Amino acid sequence: MILFDIMTRLERRVQPFYGLNQPLKRYLTLIYGITLGLALILALLAIGLGGEHTPVIADLQPPTPQSTIAPTENYSPPNSLGKPTEIPEVPPTPNEVTPSSLGVTSADLRGVQVSLWHPWSGTLASQLQSILDDYSRTNKWGTTVNVIGYEGFGRMDEAIETAVISGTLPDILINYGYQAQHWDASGVVADLTPYVDDPVWGFTSAEQADFYPAFWVEDLVTDPISNRTLRLGIPFYRSGYLMYYNQSWANELGFSKPPSTPAEFKQQACAAMPTSAAQGGKADSSQGGWLVTTQPGVAAGWIVANGGNITTPTRSGYSFNTPETQQAFEYIKDMVESGCAWFDPGSDAQSSFAERKALFVTGSLLDIPAQQEAFREAGNSDEWLVIPFPSSEQPVVDTYGPSLIITRSTPAQQLAAWLVIKWLVYPHNQIEWLEAIQTLPTRQSAASYLIETQQSDSPWAQALRLLPYAYSEPSAASWNMVRWSLSDAMAELVDPNFTADQIPALLEKLNNLAAEIESQVH
Repeated sequence: MILFDIMTRLERRVQPFYGLNQPLKRYLTLIYGITLGLALILALLAIGLGGEHTPVIADLQPPTPQSTIAPTENYSPPNSLGKPTEIPEVPPTPNEVTPSSLGVTSADLRGVQVSLWHPWSGTLASQLQSILDDYSRTNKWGTTVNVIGYEGFGRMDEAIETAVISGTLPDILINYGYQAQHWDASGVVADLTPYVDDPVWGFTSAEQADFYPAFWVEDLVTDPISNRTLRLGIPFYRSGYLMYYNQSWANELGFSKPPSTPAEFKQQACAAMPTSAAQGGKADSSQGGWLVTTQPGVAAGWIVANGGNITTPTRSGYSFNTPETQQAFEYIKDMVESGCAWFDPGSDAQSSFAERKALFVTGSLLDIPAQQEAFREAGNSDEWLVIPFPSSEQPVVDTYGPSLIITRSTPAQQLAAWLVIKWLVYPHNQIEWLEAIQTLPTRQSAASYLIETQQSDSPWAQALRLLPYAYSEPSAASWNMVRWSLSDAMAELVDPNFTADQIPALLEKLNNLAAEIESQVH
């Protein structure tokens, strides 16, 4: 029964995006759950019989807001991450006089065709195609990039699973780090460490330092047999969960600035309720202050904002049964019980926010266009902001996002794929991509340029200035399932029949379930 419960949390398979665009599906069909459960059992048997070993997460400190950029002491979004210098140009053609350990020359690259799969359609697919067409047209080796797009990560994952079995994988995958670890267990993902560090074809030390440290370490794992650190991807971009905040409404309530602490957050949320919740009473209406949603990023954001962590200090497992997580859950439960927050799984968060049914909702950067459209449809001209999760210690933006992954093939094919990856993350090209998708850069030079040039008060411009508060979600293969267990815990927490004195037992159950998932996946 536990295994079935775990597998039914794989809603991501049927969602095109990691966001609020569609309500979370509570349960998959019984047949699908049983099928996935049998697949996991077979995988475990294969491991027990001596199959491919699975690397574990590298023994690294978990990314924290402080590990990205030194933040300000109090929440006041910085105007800049520093004076930007000129955006680095595309480096010149590699000097092959320098010895390379990769054993591939320019002649070997001549005319190689590289295949790439991504999860986008429409405008985003066209933008990515344009960037890759520029590479196909300008690279000196005559390399051509052949691109296939899918309708979301779920559809793409299904295609990849089939391709792993049939041996027809593309050269490059754009996908999440936890999926890279999952596929690496089948021996199909290339270690990018030799490419990153190669003196001819790799990144210079300055280029490596240009990536935000918190994002740069996400794709590192440690091989349990050789104890070597492997790199399974290069961070492409990051999205994030944060708070949407109706500034116009808050101003009418007498608040001149966004909340910076949990106490201020509660004060403003209570004031937005239609009864006397602000004076200590309980609101009679189910609408007003904070509309609680149960995405994993909501729970993660509040846990970290309360000084906690999702993983252990060595990132070798999960750590939910802690005083900090209990404090976060007690805070959320108190918000609901005091009438300053409400939960309705049938409500559309974006419409509710646009119709002034909530002063706060939690949303992803990828949800911003849909939220803007909801305001237009509601005829609402209120000004709204994106803000981090308030904290007495350090504000938080819960970040996640895909990396660029190379599959194993021949030395020439892999190097050709590596050069395409380098092209995609050059600051000029990353900026071009980010201007289309409007999420967060992984390179500091790109961030500095965008913050300098995005002078508008758009939600994306606001989000760029929140990069100092980025906290990376776990990248372990097990996170693909653990995050839905965390979502279930959130739903149980805000259920009217659940009481605050049950929180310790809930966290113990969540901790045990996460440990079981971790042991089964590994």
